[in-house]
Amino acid sequence: MNGAIRGELSARRRWRGLPVRRRARLHAVLALFTLFATLLAALLATLFATPLARAAPPELLWPVACTPNQDCWIANHVDLDPGPGIRDYKCGVLTYESHNGTDIAIRDRAAMEEGVRVLAAAAGRVRGTRDGVADTSVRDTGREAIKDRECGNGAVIDHGGGWETQYCHLRRGSLKVKRSEQVAAGQPLGLVGLSGLTEYPHLHFTLRHHGRTVDPFRGDLEGADCSVASPLWRADVTAALAYAPGAVYNAGFAPERPDAEGVRSGRYRKIAVLPPDAPVLTFFADVFGVGRGDTLEIRITGPDGRVLAERRVPIERRQARQLTYLGVRRTAAGWLPGVYRGEARLIRADGGETAASSRAVTIEVGERAPGR
Repeated sequence: MNGAIRGELSARRRWRGLPVRRRARLHAVLALFTLFATLLAALLATLFATPLARAAPPELLWPVACTPNQDCWIANHVDLDPGPGIRDYKCGVLTYESHNGTDIAIRDRAAMEEGVRVLAAAAGRVRGTRDGVADTSVRDTGREAIKDRECGNGAVIDHGGGWETQYCHLRRGSLKVKRSEQVAAGQPLGLVGLSGLTEYPHLHFTLRHHGRTVDPFRGDLEGADCSVASPLWRADVTAALAYAPGAVYNAGFAPERPDAEGVRSGRYRKIAVLPPDAPVLTFFADVFGVGRGDTLEIRITGPDGRVLAERRVPIERRQARQLTYLGVRRTAAGWLPGVYRGEARLIRADGGETAASSRAVTIEVGERAPGR
């Protein structure tokens, strides 16, 4: 018989030798100890469960006062590829290397000057703000001018449980909130601007959990399976956010050959009537997110329904933005009075199209003016 067994038998004999009352008291003490251990375990479970409950992601509202694919467009998604490649939440390429947010663009600088509100995506406390950065394209200032201020004017909101949202490129002087202020979901924070590391007016919206970027379209998921997503947008927002890998976001007419500066500043946006003596009528289309193999079709139709000009532009390389136009010259007889229609259509390499893939605008031409 080994020592362990002998010791156990000895302990049993000593227990049996104890008076009955003393054994009863020891049984009671052991029962109380067991109860205390059970209660302590339950308390610890509650304490550790509470932070997990608080860590549930916020339900997000759309952070710009606009209608997606009508007067604002997603120019870039979060880059989910951990390597040197790029991949958005649909395994598409509407992003760029290491991009850590959702870019929500408005039509042009004229829209920016009119004012488009940026809204808190969820309730929380303002953790920090910055204002005073000029609304100027980085193409004009250079990167060095905005070093360490790439976000431009903006705000960070703490939603609790390690969740926070950041709002970048706001218009200078438009911030409406201060550090430590409590904000409600949907509360205006400022206006979409052109400050920081950007070339066009847009909101760069970032969601983070304990410092790690989370794509609100995919949710807090790991892996590369693009068929699985748990979006963090509110249900009605998710329903309105159909994936659009490219968008004809700006189109219009001009009485001259349009340039990128004129189109993107909004110079031509309010031209509704072409002067009858205008020598040329041009139609332009500016497109986000074109890729190799895509085709952009544009045409001008006259008041009598006749196609006056059309063009198919093959896209040879991926570009963040592509500006295309075509024009019609006034004939010796002058312009036929009536409404002219311009249409632009982006055809993806895979043949896919969305509601954002096409756009049509009209312009009126007055009474016929003879050529000179």
